[in-house]
Amino acid sequence: MTQPAALQKKEPLFWSTGLGTDVWQMFCAARDGDLEEVKKLLARDASLVRSSYDYRTPMSFAVAENRVDVAGYLLQHGASPVDSGTGDPLIQMARDRGFAAMEELLERALNRHKGSEAGKQIAAAIRSHDFTTFNTLLNSGDEYVHAADDGGNQPIHWATMTRQPEMIDALLACGADINAKRPDGARPIQLTNGDYSYRGWRDVPEDWKWKPNDIYLHLLSKGAYVDICMAALKGDEARVRTLLDLDPSLANRPSEYITYYAGSGTPLKNAAMAGRMPIVKLLLERGADPNLPEEGIAPMGHALHSAVVYNHIEIVKLLLEHGTYPNVPVESSADTLTVALERGDKVMINMLCSYGAARSMDLLAYYGDIQTAAAVLKANPALADDASALESAAGQGHEDFVRLMLRYQPDLAQRIAVGVQGRGPQDAVKSRQLTQFLFER
Repeated sequence: MTQPAALQKKEPLFWSTGLGTDVWQMFCAARDGDLEEVKKLLARDASLVRSSYDYRTPMSFAVAENRVDVAGYLLQHGASPVDSGTGDPLIQMARDRGFAAMEELLERALNRHKGSEAGKQIAAAIRSHDFTTFNTLLNSGDEYVHAADDGGNQPIHWATMTRQPEMIDALLACGADINAKRPDGARPIQLTNGDYSYRGWRDVPEDWKWKPNDIYLHLLSKGAYVDICMAALKGDEARVRTLLDLDPSLANRPSEYITYYAGSGTPLKNAAMAGRMPIVKLLLERGADPNLPEEGIAPMGHALHSAVVYNHIEIVKLLLEHGTYPNVPVESSADTLTVALERGDKVMINMLCSYGAARSMDLLAYYGDIQTAAAVLKANPALADDASALESAAGQGHEDFVRLMLRYQPDLAQRIAVGVQGRGPQDAVKSRQLTQFLFER
């Protein structure tokens, strides 16, 4: 393997847990089947089990090289039995290579997370709004009350996401836990507008009579616990203040449930997203860090980005005045300045730029913003030494941008995979002419 530049540095990685050199050592130990080295590395930094680079994980190296002992140890310490960093899940990698023992290990790990048939049956009835079948199942045995499906959803979660208060009440009457946690930490009250897989705005009929806030208030009336993130989102300043008085550290404690969705993440993100200026001020007064990371989603904080997305310009200004980074990248969402640029919001763009916001070379390349890039590279030619940016430009078919970068770094084309991107889903270069040009370099 070739050690990437980022993994040659004893510095924290941007999109991953761990130091670059430690992640590289973990990859090598997993590849080589060096269980003692894996144990030593995890003893020093337990977060390395979640580490990744270009979406590859320690588990992917262990599976690819049939290191069953290492894979088993990583699974015991919380590694995903699914994600490989490629288009195939880990178990498919094992099958394709004929690694029977590895396949069996992964199958056992997956089965531990599998839902029951009861969970799948009642979930289907709830999603279908089939109250008759739902009621029949519920009355046929206690197993249906708490039964989870493959996603870890109990019936109370599905009744909430599908916005069916009658089903919620029936479940509570049978002993369902109104604060039941899914494996990802989500509680029903955080799911009133769905989640990443079941999106309320998409999967609940637009003319459905119950809106997310109706379900929130219904759960509240039934005694659901409201944590600081939900209180911040809903504008319950008294609740936020009470919780901070009881535990001041909550201002900088992310929710166990970390996603792109409202109700998860950090208190400040939720207040900023919902435009709750009094709560944003309160949290900042109590020491909330506007740059508090959300692991794997927003390494430089999510509050400013959320305020920009929802166009709360006064909150944006306040956060900038309190030292938030003026342009933060968010996983699968470009960055904050790009949000404002795509909306054509000149006031927001000017405000962000006045505090130093600037797009990375990688994003300039992806969007083909050659005018900005030309000025940036003239001022700092070293920024052209970016293989990822060149891959982005080539993958999007921006031939002029590719030529601009190679003008400053003629040998850069030799460091990329022509025709594919080096990370994530493979993207072919969009022009045969451009592919040929890169080969000739």
